[in-house]
Amino acid sequence: MLSDKAAKSLGLIHPEFSDNTLVIVATHDCDLAQLPDKEPDIEIVVGRRIANLDGNNTHAKSSRTLHIEFEGDKPLRAEFIITNKRSIPKNALLGFMPADDIRLSPPNLVTFQQWLASRYRRSAFPDEFERRLVHQTKLSERIAKAVKPHGELITAVFFDVDEGKEVDHTSLDDTYLLDIILLHATEPNFDHAESAAKKAKKAIEDAFKAKLFDKQSCKWKSIELRYVDVISEEGLTYRQSILAKRWRLDHLSLGADPQQPILTDQ
Repeated sequence: MLSDKAAKSLGLIHPEFSDNTLVIVATHDCDLAQLPDKEPDIEIVVGRRIANLDGNNTHAKSSRTLHIEFEGDKPLRAEFIITNKRSIPKNALLGFMPADDIRLSPPNLVTFQQWLASRYRRSAFPDEFERRLVHQTKLSERIAKAVKPHGELITAVFFDVDEGKEVDHTSLDDTYLLDIILLHATEPNFDHAESAAKKAKKAIEDAFKAKLFDKQSCKWKSIELRYVDVISEEGLTYRQSILAKRWRLDHLSLGADPQQPILTDQ
């Protein structure tokens, strides 16, 4: 994290909340240590201090916005938006020291790295599946609504569509098969996190059944939700992590044309 003095001297100011500006260096340490003739620039992200965390923006669940906590003499909560990432000349930092009273914990440092990488590691779902889930049924919004109150406890949402096979579905009776995994935290309270994930599970199941399950025919339309599994961070197998894809909660267009749907990284 740059000191407030360094940020102001470099003219790095949050475009909307100048008084709460935070600037973090988002460059690998090896690149930072290279001589300027080989690595002339560094990457920074301009963020801001916030009062409260939004659960849908924690744990890198959104590729656009990150809400994260810093430790130190004066702990704080911060918001970073990926479009506020830019490059500045490395030599511009000469004469400045990093802020020494604030830091990311090791788990939050990993989260920050995952968030940066998610901009470039998005796994695409079939267009027709997205159309049905996002636009036709609005069930994507119900998933986000179910997860949001438990944002610090539910760390990821994984989708497995058609068991990973690429299948064309042309009619509403020709359903996609959807399996969902809700990944929950193990610390500081495993039982509390598991309970929160189970509440989200029920909300998601109820929403899908109300929208897509015909009780008279006992058949699904459009998308068949086969199950929602609740698994702890320590319980997710490597195979599951490979087969399933993370569904990021900002999968919708960011409202900037030609912004494409932001999805998931494996």
